[in-house]
Amino acid sequence: MIFALVLLGLTWFVWKFKTDGLSRTNLLTGWGVKVLFGILFMIIHTKIYGIGEITVDWEEYMDDSVTLNGVAYQSFGDYLKFLFGMNSELDVQHYLAHTNHWSAGDLDLMNDSRNVLRINSLIVFISKGNVYIHILFFSFFSLIALREIFLAFKDRIFYDKRWFWFALFLFPTLSFWTSTVLKEPLMILGLAFLLNAMFGNLSWKSRLWRMMLGSVLMLGFKPYVLGCLLLSIPVFLLGKFVFKKRVILAPVTVLIVFLIGFASFSNLRTGLTHRLTRMQFDFMNVGRGGIHAYADSCYYYFRTDQYADLNFLEDGGLQVKKKIVAKKVTFGMSYPFDDISLDPTDGPWRIDFVGTECGSYIELTAINNDSGQLIKNIPEAITNAAFRPTFWDPGGKLKIVNFLETIGLFGLLTFGFWYNRKHRTAEEKNVILFLLSFSLILFILIGWTTPVLGAVVRYRVPAYLALFLIAFIGSRPFKFKI
Repeated sequence: MIFALVLLGLTWFVWKFKTDGLSRTNLLTGWGVKVLFGILFMIIHTKIYGIGEITVDWEEYMDDSVTLNGVAYQSFGDYLKFLFGMNSELDVQHYLAHTNHWSAGDLDLMNDSRNVLRINSLIVFISKGNVYIHILFFSFFSLIALREIFLAFKDRIFYDKRWFWFALFLFPTLSFWTSTVLKEPLMILGLAFLLNAMFGNLSWKSRLWRMMLGSVLMLGFKPYVLGCLLLSIPVFLLGKFVFKKRVILAPVTVLIVFLIGFASFSNLRTGLTHRLTRMQFDFMNVGRGGIHAYADSCYYYFRTDQYADLNFLEDGGLQVKKKIVAKKVTFGMSYPFDDISLDPTDGPWRIDFVGTECGSYIELTAINNDSGQLIKNIPEAITNAAFRPTFWDPGGKLKIVNFLETIGLFGLLTFGFWYNRKHRTAEEKNVILFLLSFSLILFILIGWTTPVLGAVVRYRVPAYLALFLIAFIGSRPFKFKI
């Protein structure tokens, strides 16, 4: 009953949207497609799950959200503290000690996992834990996002506007991952607001609130995507105001300036290399599977092939049966993570995390805190993030869908470049270079740090969206002949 009422209510809002270039039927059809993708997401993750993700995130997010919502019925004041990031660690231990994602990081209002829990916990007041109602709300958020993207680019495309609208909804990865109860719908909504603020035909008032809301959403949900976008904005500004007739000089100039800064400022080079090394190290450990045991000032990491040498205790702890070499993993982003020799007399230690090897795990070339190696890894990073998984990569059967989508996207991109190679204005070329810079930066970041192809597919959604938009941009009209 509640599901039907929420569906009717959100459908009414879609019906009331006024969108230049689209009819109400177009809007409602898009809404229907979004809901179907949300149902498809649930079917895959409950019936045929096997795409190589690290965890079944939606279940953990839902469980934690219901737990967080339950705080409101014990103390509404304490619930508000959690909602606005004013809680203490004692509050966490009292109310949320058994949650999975709430304690996943040191930050609070900048912790995107906690922010997803906050949003979902608010929806729980209506849903009472029914995940399909959450799917409706998050699908609605992403519908607004796709509408914003349509409005931003509808006057720059060479296909019929309706084809562009439905292509946005039928783009598999985009519609699939933005119909979930995870971070992607809200992150895409923030990105869409910013893109429309930059490229839409809007008043300054409309641009301003979109910039502010878009920035808040992207800071709250996957801030690294906002970072990649901000790194690309100088390309757009130089092309718009400096290199108006030779816009290709804009990304070249930005690249040269970055390389000079990277080579000249050792603190920047060392800090960036160290952080990426740590991110890669942690992600590879989780992807490989193994145990992280808490040891007061650090964690000890044991590989899966070392399990036979471990003594698992009934109270959730472990000791080693013989002398063994484990990894000492420091808290936060500290470095280094050294090998440490442990004896049977050491310990016991509490097991904090047990993981199995991800089905789509791949080995990455280790950065090892070497800035030179970081640069050398760029081709590998772009290849992994942009083109994998392939048919021969590890993972479930859904990798075939991902691979076919990649072929289709780059085929469409090639056609768009060829068809409009002589029919793009300087302004359109500048927009393309901005989007291309954004996608490449995001590909490199993902490829440097992510050894799980199932996660790569999810993380690269904004980059694939940028390439998808590039494929449609151009001045030469094109219509399908049926």
